Order: sequence, then structure tokens, then C-alpha cells
Amino acid sequence: MTATPVPSRGGAPSRPGTPDLIAAATGVVVAALTAASLLAVQFGIYVINGFALTTAVLAAGLALFVGVPGMGIATVPVQRLLLAAAVAAFAAALLTLPFAVMNVDGRGLVGLGDGLARDVALRSGRYEGVLTRCAGAVMIVLALRTVGRPRLARGLQLAGAVLVVGSLLFTGHARTHGPLALTLTCALLHAVAAAGWFGGVVGLGVALRSARGDDAARLLAGFARWMTGVLVLLVAGGVGLALLCLSEPSGLVHTAYGQVLLVKLAVVGGVLVLSSANHRRLVPLAVRGRADAVSALRLNVAVEQIGLLAVVLITDVLMRQNPGG
Repeated sequence: MTATPVPSRGGAPSRPGTPDLIAAATGVVVAALTAASLLAVQFGIYVINGFALTTAVLAAGLALFVGVPGMGIATVPVQRLLLAAAVAAFAAALLTLPFAVMNVDGRGLVGLGDGLARDVALRSGRYEGVLTRCAGAVMIVLALRTVGRPRLARGLQLAGAVLVVGSLLFTGHARTHGPLALTLTCALLHAVAAAGWFGGVVGLGVALRSARGDDAARLLAGFARWMTGVLVLLVAGGVGLALLCLSEPSGLVHTAYGQVLLVKLAVVGGVLVLSSANHRRLVPLAVRGRADAVSALRLNVAVEQIGLLAVVLITDVLMRQNPGG
């Protein structure tokens, strides 16, 4: 999917759109959080890793959303947001490395000068994951800048999305439980589906702001089909991971991993109920041209976005837990 330039009207400077404002606000927030995090490394590790995970999932999900046939309506605002997310994911991934070094050393900023701490951090799976994520983000940006070769652009975009999501598998419990190939497969399916859900809902919310009439109807119909496949993969991958990581059902209650997993499942369940209501009730009405249904759907999609952001942040905490205790 290629980027389309936005024409100016009458030579007047264009007004910043929502993605531009999001990018500017993100820059301010990142700068403030980075400054605060450098003063409190343990706080910073959670903040930076949470932000890195969120931007990675958003960038990968939006890339998948834009690459799906039928989602090209209102491409420009969605692609602007995708570009901002990919750049943020690249920067946030690199920012996790100094915090990893400081975490190994344990002395805060002073630890950045410790050669042994740097060597330990750079030889870990985190470093490999950062390189993979940065490569995926670069491929997404290149796809957005590829003009006149839609197949190449789509291939780069989808490959970049898979690399960004795949970077999440270099660390965490997916690497510590076997059979390794089966665990990684379930984790990849689950991560791709989660990214597709989160990025798809965000992309739909942005696209609906400018799509009208038949365009909105086609967009909603295509999104409904897309979400059916996403939810199947999400459940299959999640159930597979739970069975592989938890040795017995009591682990859901008696381990920190199980308890965080229960919180995640509760939030996911609530978002699924809202999503099901959207697709069963509001989407068919919106496809038939009901303006009130479109307005209600926009509001519900915004709530769904908030719920999915909470799921992503809970997942960051879950990835730090040991399923065995």
C-alpha cells in the first residue's frame, strides 16, 4: 500500500491532523518520561518497556491493517499514524538498551560506563530483539515511502510487521518453556493477532473519521471479516501458551504469572464483549447507512482502544513473571 500525498488547498498551510498531534504529544511525553526515568531507573524500566511494547504493537497492527485488502479507504490519515508509530517504535526500542545496561549494573546512570554491564546487555536476547524490531520499523517506513510499486510496498509492510511482532519473542517466558518450536509458534500467533486487533481498532477509529457512505460500509464489512480471523488466532495462540506455560490449573491462582494472566483475561473478556456487540449489532446497522449507528460505533471503538491499551500494558507485566512460581 503506497502513501498518497495530501494536496494543499489554495496554497494555504495545511492544518495538523490527529496523527500529527498524536506524534507531537508522544514526543513531549517521551521526553518527560525519559527524564524522570533516568532519575529512577526501576521506574524507568517499566515505563520505557511499556512504551516500547505499546508502540511496537501499534506499528505492527496498523501495518497489518493497512495491508489488508479493503482497508485502503482514508489511507492518508492512517498511514500518517503508522509512520509516527513506526518511528516511535524504532526510537523506543533503542531507548530500552541503556535501561537494560543500568538494570544489570544497578547504579543508575553511572552504570552506563560499566563495560561488563554493557557486554551482558548486548549479548542478551533483548539486544537481538531490539535489532529485529528496528529492522521491522525501517521496513514499514520504507514501504510507506515506496511510490508506484504497490506489491513491493505491501510486501515490505507486512514483512516489517512480522519482524516487529517477532522481536517480542526474543525475551520472556516464550524462550524458557518447551517444546520451544511449539511455544514460539503459539506466541507468534498470539502476538500477531493481538497486534492486528489493537492496530485494527485504532486504524478503524481513524479511518471512520473521514469515511462516509459506501466507503464506510465497505470499510466496516472488511474490518468485520478481518476481526473474525484475528480473534480465532488470538484465542488459539493464547490457549496454547497457557497450556504450555502452566504446569497445572492451580497455577492460575497460586503463581504471580497466573494471577496477572487472570487480570488480563478479565480485561480481554470485557473488550471482547464490547467488540462482539459492535460487530453483531452496530456494524450491520452502520453498513446499511444508519448514521446513529456509525456515531455509536465511533464511541465504542474509542472505548475498545482504551481497553486494548490496558491489555498491552498488562501483557508487559505478564512477560516479566515466571510461570513456574
